[in-house]
Amino acid sequence: MISFAKSNVYSSQGPRQLMMGDGAAGQVEQLLKGWKIAGGDVLLVADKEVVKLGLDRKVAAPLEAAGYAVAVFDGIVGEPTLEIAEALAGFARQKPFKAVVGMGGGSSLDMSKLAAAFATNPEGVTEHLGATTFAKAPLPLINVPTTAGTGAEATAVSMLSVQGRKAVVLGPQLVPLATVLDAELTKTLPPKITAATGMDALSHALEGFMSINASPFTDTQATTCMSIVARWLKPAYEDGSNMEARRAMIYGAYIGGLTLNAGVVLGHSVAYTIANRCHLPHGVSCAMALPYTIAYNLKAIPERISQAADLVLGKHGSKPEELVTWVDELIVALGLPRSLQEVDISETDVPAMIAECVERYPRPTNPAPIDADRLKVLYETMVTGDIVRAVEYYQGG
Repeated sequence: MISFAKSNVYSSQGPRQLMMGDGAAGQVEQLLKGWKIAGGDVLLVADKEVVKLGLDRKVAAPLEAAGYAVAVFDGIVGEPTLEIAEALAGFARQKPFKAVVGMGGGSSLDMSKLAAAFATNPEGVTEHLGATTFAKAPLPLINVPTTAGTGAEATAVSMLSVQGRKAVVLGPQLVPLATVLDAELTKTLPPKITAATGMDALSHALEGFMSINASPFTDTQATTCMSIVARWLKPAYEDGSNMEARRAMIYGAYIGGLTLNAGVVLGHSVAYTIANRCHLPHGVSCAMALPYTIAYNLKAIPERISQAADLVLGKHGSKPEELVTWVDELIVALGLPRSLQEVDISETDVPAMIAECVERYPRPTNPAPIDADRLKVLYETMVTGDIVRAVEYYQGG
């Protein structure tokens, strides 16, 4: 499963430390003290739901008891916008913060990366869109996810919305110094969020495994992640109090994030074109795109896709199209939409989505060339959820 066939030079990055276990969120001060930050102001970036549920106190209270002064920025709502990012940057400059803790879903974690960076750098957020380097090192950053899927706690990426379109700030300085995985923070997640974030993790694993930039490091993470999701996502979805499933999924999401060192492929581009029209949770749009992305790449990497099918199906000799079917059936089992019609996108939207996918979100990492003609079939079959026709077309052409 792990390929050593390529002689390319690869670079991978991830958090310097990982703390994992039930109740680990209450031990963040141990990480700070390990970095010789024994007191001072700490900025906690969290979304409003985390604060509403009181989960932020799981981190803040022990920090305060240990002598830190915690300031909370809880202005993260849904998909973060440029305006939210700019407001957070301003907040991060108000005090001489010694460290930043990001707590919540992917949006909060992504924004915490910007808080750490812009606390020490004076520029505006728009000056750092795209791949970037900061003149001054960001503040020490700890990420504490409260969902299991985005993998943001392991990456160098911060996603935001600029004028209604997905944008990114990207650079190795944004990788958190440490990640804290506390499954107890996820046990109250509603089934819909469990499903969406879990499918996000699976998308990272499968897309990273299909990427032409896959390496032995990312293969290791991808294969483990897809095996975990195949075994534990449905149990977590069906019974949120199943702590073994919750522990598995929060770890699977983390290593799914490490898989992103390979880069994602066509699926994320398609997902962005969906989300730009109906503002679905990221994991839902990624889930919708995933089976069609696998179908699109069937002829380019059949052996690779068969290997992934073997893993999730627990057997040897699987046909590549069996992976497509398995993902499609999993989407149905989790109650997620599987056609564009279900999210009010029609065939009349297809030409604009194709153009946006090709022009705004190109994916040189995808193993099969991305062109408008082949994308036309992908989007047209997605409109009605006709995955069978998509498989037949891409296997034949």
